[in-house]
Amino acid sequence: MISRKHFENVCRIAQQYGILFTPDEFKTISSHTQHRVLPPHTVIMEQGKAVNTLYFLNSGIARLYRVEKGIDHTLGIVSTNHFLSTPLYLQSGQLSTCALESLTEIDVLVWDKENALLLKQAIPRMYDMDLAIMDRLLTWLQDNQIDAICMTAEERYKKIMDTQPEVIQQVPLKYIASFLAIHQDSLSRIRKTLGQK
Repeated sequence: MISRKHFENVCRIAQQYGILFTPDEFKTISSHTQHRVLPPHTVIMEQGKAVNTLYFLNSGIARLYRVEKGIDHTLGIVSTNHFLSTPLYLQSGQLSTCALESLTEIDVLVWDKENALLLKQAIPRMYDMDLAIMDRLLTWLQDNQIDAICMTAEERYKKIMDTQPEVIQQVPLKYIASFLAIHQDSLSRIRKTLGQK
C-alpha cells in the first residue's frame, strides 16, 4: 500500500472542497492508486489518442501542449499540486486535443481507467472529487485565458517569476516563450530588461 505521505497534497485539495474520506475509504483509494517517479520528457498524455490515465502532480514540472500544423504550442506549465489530464476524458474515451509532458522529473499519483471507475463504484464521494478536479481545471484554464488577453508578455513573465520561480529556473526558454506566445528573442529582451541572463 502507498504511504499516506504521498496523498497529503491531494487530500489537502479534497478538504478545500469539503471532501473528507473515512479511514476505510482511504485504504480503498490507496489500494487502487499507483505512485510513480517519471523522468523528464515523459509524454503522459498524447494528442489525438484516448486518455486512459489520470495523474496528480505531487512535485516537478509538466507542460500541456498542442502540435498544430507542425508547430509545438505550449498551452500551460504546471508546477504546483494539480491533476494532470481529466476524469472527463477518462470516462468518455474522447481523443485528447493536446498532450502532456514532464519537463523535469515528476512525482505523481496514478489511476488507470479501470481503477478510477472502480473507486467511483466503491466510494460515491468520488463523484464529488471529479467535480472538484473539473472546477480546478476550469479555474486554471480561465486564469490562463484572462492573463493571455489582459496582460502583456512581460507582465505574464513577471507573474511566472512571482508565482512559479521554479519554472524560470528549470524550464527551457523555448517553452516559456511558446507559452507567452512570443519569439524566444523577445523573451530574451524581456529577461534582459528585468536583469536576467
